[in-house]
Amino acid sequence: MGIASLDAALSGLRISQQQISVISNNVANVGTPGYTRKILPQSTQAINGVSVGVSPETILRVVDLNLSRDLWTQVSAVGQLEVQETYLQRIEQFHGPPDRELSIAAELGRLRDAFSILADTPEDNFALNNAVNQAEDVSNKINDLSSLISTLRNDAQDELEITITRINDLLVSIAEVNDQIEGNINVGRTTALLEDTRDEAVKELSELIDISFFIRGDGVMVVQTNRGVELAGDRAQSLSFSAVPLSPTVFYPDSVNGLFIGDPVTDPSAVDITTLEPGGKLQGLLELRDEIFPKQMAQLDELAHKTALRFEAQGLRLYTDASGSVPLDTAPDPTTLPNETPVPYVGFSSEIRVNAAILTDNSLIQTGTYGATLTPGSNEVIRRVLEYTFTDIDYLSAENTDTTTQVDLLNTGGADLQEWLGLLSSNEIAGGSDLSAIASVADLIASSNGALDPPNDEFEITFEEARTGLGPFTVTVDMAAAAGAAGPDALTQMVNYITGLLGAAPAGLDAAVSAGPNGELLITSRGSIEINATTNPNPMGQTGLNFLGLTDINGNPQAPTDPFFDIAVGNNDPTRIFLEPGETAASLQTKLLAVDGLAIDQDAVTGFLATGILRLRPSNDFDNPDFGGDITITSGNFETAGAGYSNPPALTGTRAALDNGANVVSALFGTYTLNAGNVQNESAVTRITYGSETDASLGPPIPTLPFREEFLGPGGDIETNIVGANSLIDFAQKMVNEQTQELILKTVRKEDEDSLRELLQNQLLDESGVNIDEELGNLIVVQTAYSASARVLSAVDELFQELLNAVRR
Repeated sequence: MGIASLDAALSGLRISQQQISVISNNVANVGTPGYTRKILPQSTQAINGVSVGVSPETILRVVDLNLSRDLWTQVSAVGQLEVQETYLQRIEQFHGPPDRELSIAAELGRLRDAFSILADTPEDNFALNNAVNQAEDVSNKINDLSSLISTLRNDAQDELEITITRINDLLVSIAEVNDQIEGNINVGRTTALLEDTRDEAVKELSELIDISFFIRGDGVMVVQTNRGVELAGDRAQSLSFSAVPLSPTVFYPDSVNGLFIGDPVTDPSAVDITTLEPGGKLQGLLELRDEIFPKQMAQLDELAHKTALRFEAQGLRLYTDASGSVPLDTAPDPTTLPNETPVPYVGFSSEIRVNAAILTDNSLIQTGTYGATLTPGSNEVIRRVLEYTFTDIDYLSAENTDTTTQVDLLNTGGADLQEWLGLLSSNEIAGGSDLSAIASVADLIASSNGALDPPNDEFEITFEEARTGLGPFTVTVDMAAAAGAAGPDALTQMVNYITGLLGAAPAGLDAAVSAGPNGELLITSRGSIEINATTNPNPMGQTGLNFLGLTDINGNPQAPTDPFFDIAVGNNDPTRIFLEPGETAASLQTKLLAVDGLAIDQDAVTGFLATGILRLRPSNDFDNPDFGGDITITSGNFETAGAGYSNPPALTGTRAALDNGANVVSALFGTYTLNAGNVQNESAVTRITYGSETDASLGPPIPTLPFREEFLGPGGDIETNIVGANSLIDFAQKMVNEQTQELILKTVRKEDEDSLRELLQNQLLDESGVNIDEELGNLIVVQTAYSASARVLSAVDELFQELLNAVRR
């Protein structure tokens, strides 16, 4: 019994000493990073069911692995966002605070202001130089941002290499510690400190790459990617990556290397994890290299290219690439194999510069670069730039884009355009006397004091339209004969008499007489009208004509007025285009081509002489225009009446017939509507917005947008995330906003993820870290147990002494 008590007391002392050592070690490492609280479990020793003492077990850590897993996941999320925030802050610094107006959008605004000043003094050398200098500021700003994006993209790749090297080192460390832990477990030694060391390596690793893990029965922690690819266990895998210089035209996977687990050169089973969202700093850097910076470069390329195109569209090639050209605007094709066909201007933002010809001769800003001859002091080009380059309008055209209301001017069915449209030349001579107030022609003759007495009571009316070969047709008006015509008054008798004489007139002349609203005699025709009262055999002379209110215009026939419209391009004076008798589509086209700065669609398939559909625009060539700008077209005061236009055979979908009451322009283009049976004329001028074809794989008509939003970049797979921009400044501002918003989003997300990481860190520290108060409390318990064991030992010692003393007696 005494020996058993002695063994129990001694084991209690040994356990207490070890517990005190563990507690002391905990307290000593309270500030050591990565150190977790250790405990020494103990178990009862028993022989034949009788407790004979206690024995220590292996020292253990107090760690919640599930909580550690959550913490490491958060560390990975923070690492990804933190590195992206760092790089994107450089972009934000480039744009500068909004109130400083340092951005590209602000530079474009200043360029517009420079042209506004130049518009008032187009030949002022100072204003010209200022515009050129500001144009250089814009291109330099674009170049600088392009260079910064390229630099940051290469820096991200360089840091990617460094990160991969550190990951490989950590994986080796984890594998080595795994080996030590496995050995200690095999011989029954504690692994607590080794596990702390391993956890610290895993925590750092999780900042660099998102991991998952599990612990095998032999104590080995198997570390995997978040997709389950093993990174470290008994041995470490190696991440491989080979950097190449990055330019705007290279991209993953075509010309930029990926990130592999294993070496793809020597190991066919190497796994490419570039696009598998590896997480952590690694993913942050990969996204910067392959997504964020390429997207920002595509945005900048789009702005640079459309800036160059929109200036050139108005006749001013202000910006070019190094060769002096502007890249084509060919649409991307995302369906071509093996790689998508990109737009031709990838990387243009790094090359854009002011046209060398303009740097040599600043006056080209005023005259344009398409060889135009402008009057001295003209601001035509400058005005076009102001009104169209900096807006969403490419040019104004005169056309009807509604195919159901277009008018076919080609298939006239043998009629000229006047008859086809019901727009006829008109001529009218009105008498100045109220003949309806006189009872009869006889009374009129009687009141003339002999001026109308027979036989000298005649005058001639001659009608002719030499342009169509009609006439001359002449009638002789005999007042004595007119006196015998039917009618209640002199006017009616004259009208009935002359109408009878005109019965044999050619139909195309439309020769006629009628009663005017004030009782006057009206003589009308589509051709010229000549009155002669002096050279015919029995002339009444001007004296006799005075009683009829007419004038002798012998030798000076009054010409008809043809239907017309006025058209002008830009600042040019309007040109009046007449629709003459016998007018055809071909002759009308000839007249329109003579208008300065006006182009007509002459395509063999879609052109005017092929379809009869009139399409006009500013420039010298409809299909390959040198400039855009504005066009004005104004109708003359003619209206359609009795048009021959009906069921044009060439084009289905056009108007079937022309209504009465449409003006000249509406008749030519079909731009009118009916409201309660009344014609409402509408403008034929159409605003044509800037548009780039969006997807070459689609059949025509390919949809267009002012700025492309997708299929951009060298791989034809980038979206700009800029929607609804129309003007250059609008796009530039939205680009700056989008890039700034991306930083803001990363910052806000990082703060949220970091808050959760800190919460988990504190929770883990509370559960696994050393608490001084708790350790001191445990120390008191252990000391009490130690004292108790010591007293037991003393008691046993006294018993042994008494026993020895008894034996000695």
